[in-house]
Amino acid sequence: MKLLILLLVLGLRRLDVAWPEWSRAPVRFARLMVPLGDLAGALRLSGAPRWLVMVVLPVVVIGGLIAWLHCVLAGVLGWIAGGALLLWLLGPDSENRRVDDLLVRGRMQDGAGVADAATDFGVSGEPGDAGFFNGLYSRILSREAENLFAITFWLIALGYWAALLYTLNYFLMRVEDEDEALANTARTVHVALFWLPGRLLLGCMALAGDWRRVSETLSGRVWTLEDDERLLDDAMNAAVGAEDDTEPQTMDKAMDRLESRQGLLLRCLAIWLLLAALWVLIS
Repeated sequence: MKLLILLLVLGLRRLDVAWPEWSRAPVRFARLMVPLGDLAGALRLSGAPRWLVMVVLPVVVIGGLIAWLHCVLAGVLGWIAGGALLLWLLGPDSENRRVDDLLVRGRMQDGAGVADAATDFGVSGEPGDAGFFNGLYSRILSREAENLFAITFWLIALGYWAALLYTLNYFLMRVEDEDEALANTARTVHVALFWLPGRLLLGCMALAGDWRRVSETLSGRVWTLEDDERLLDDAMNAAVGAEDDTEPQTMDKAMDRLESRQGLLLRCLAIWLLLAALWVLIS
């Protein structure tokens, strides 16, 4: 049933719906995490104990609630709650729709529109700036890998509680906080949680792209704990057959590269969902 709920949520995210702003922005996590942070502060907790209050506590409560709801009315309430939770974790806006918007603006030679759309991925500047498009490619890949692919992996592998644990920890890692010990704990947990789905995504890129080039590029690097973003970028360039990572000189060339990379990610998503279906069948 988790797979059907996942497909339904992915379909909802593709709809052109005017979702409320509080559901789209990262503030949807802050509404939960800020009170928990205040509670941890009142208890004078820091580091790992504070992480337990801000991440593990809501996972236990929400995960337990969904498990209980699955025991009521033949599980219908649990399915509804699980779908709502997954939509909350992924966010209502599809990354693919945002990239489609970028492609449309780029094909129309709308530099200002491309710059505006790029801010959705945390990229500032203007087309023509050094490193603008390569930075955009990297952020799109990182966003989809760490959001859509990783959350889907933990949902199918272990359930809603694992997807919630991953997402809350990821949010906590990206929020600036004076508690350095807390930040270090969140970063360590993220490395551990993202390693497996990240490596599986590398394999999907090889299957969906150029297996030989990806294998040669990643030789001796897959099992290390090196920077995941650089590893994913190198795998992407190899999978689409990019000869180099020099900045494209024209808007059309930049959009061609973006289109090829997004096409690869869509093929990876298809493989991802196929693997999810196989896992559900054998588990």
